Amino acid sequence: METVYNRRRINVISWLSYFFTGGLVSTLGIVIGPVATAFNKDPGFIGQMFSLMNIGLFLPIMVSGILMRKFDLGKQLMTGSFISVLVCIALFIVPSITLFGVGVFLIGATAGLMMSIGSYLVVRINDDPKKRSANLIFTDFFFALSGMTLSLVLGFLFKHGASWLAMYGIMGVLALMMILLCAGQKFPTVVQPVKTEKNSNVAQEKWGIAVFFLCIALFAFVFTELVFTLWMPSWLHEHFGMETDRAAIYITTYWMVKAIGLFLNQFTVRFVKLRTFLLVSVVVGMASLSVLTTSNSELLVLIAVGLFGFCNSGMFSGLMSYGSLQVKNSPPTLTSALLTTSSVGTLIFASFSSFIYNKYGLFWALNIATISYALLVLMVIFASLKSKAEKINHEVSAH
Repeated sequence: METVYNRRRINVISWLSYFFTGGLVSTLGIVIGPVATAFNKDPGFIGQMFSLMNIGLFLPIMVSGILMRKFDLGKQLMTGSFISVLVCIALFIVPSITLFGVGVFLIGATAGLMMSIGSYLVVRINDDPKKRSANLIFTDFFFALSGMTLSLVLGFLFKHGASWLAMYGIMGVLALMMILLCAGQKFPTVVQPVKTEKNSNVAQEKWGIAVFFLCIALFAFVFTELVFTLWMPSWLHEHFGMETDRAAIYITTYWMVKAIGLFLNQFTVRFVKLRTFLLVSVVVGMASLSVLTTSNSELLVLIAVGLFGFCNSGMFSGLMSYGSLQVKNSPPTLTSALLTTSSVGTLIFASFSSFIYNKYGLFWALNIATISYALLVLMVIFASLKSKAEKINHEVSAH
């Protein structure tokens, strides 16, 4: 019998999961400087240490499908959050470089756990395709909201002399909030594969080649976005001679417009087919990216950055939703597979784009994002041609 659970509270848990992960990933550029100063290290060295965080983020996502079938979802969230709270307290007591490395790995692992469980919860409690897409997009809104708000808060705090520990004080508070939300909360059961002869068709339901295309699309999107936000300020400085604070306005514009788009697009996908939404978004996004990496007009670049942010606003959650709709009963292993391939983009973007920068210069370091986005366009087109989602939705509606 299905466990009775509080849908509203489950949604809030999913939102907080994305907010936590968004805050951790999107503020790296702001935190690197204060951390490097505090430990008297080169920013490049601290940047390499943050690779530990990316590895920590990647590992639990990779095995989350197995973990979700073996262990209670709430207990996993509470355990990861409790470890993060302890790590943050330890950093305040003994702020050493060694503990910092271990700490960012463990907090990254908690974020990976939250991201995978948060995504699965939204998929699990929303059977209707349109509601699922809308709720995934709204959940992704909190990732962008975190990037926007925590960047502003940390920028203000660091400008007024706050320690780098302010960042981990905030993460500790968010982890504590997760523990309080999960305490006493009943979570949806994870659908187990049934291997009886009667249900063998359900147990052996094939994902289809569209899932493969969507996995690559998710990787290409995440890789593009992170490379873009990493190198765009340097490109603006070199190409237009902008000061750092002016260049930062362009990145803030990207995140702000993306957050607005995420809020609006939760309604858009209720009236527009998800396949159409994704195709239009990637085509316009490709045009915007091509303009902002080649134009000599500051105003045109700013407009293109905003349009690029809006087009990307529903991309991650839209691709996740489209992938989950390729089967009748979306298992946690499918969510895990989609998230794992996307997190490979997080894992390699800094090292790979830095290699391109050292070999071929800033222009190509930035435009490797353009090439990656072109791959995204192709994968979305291929996935739409091979998709089973529309057929499955029609069969479900008919019944």
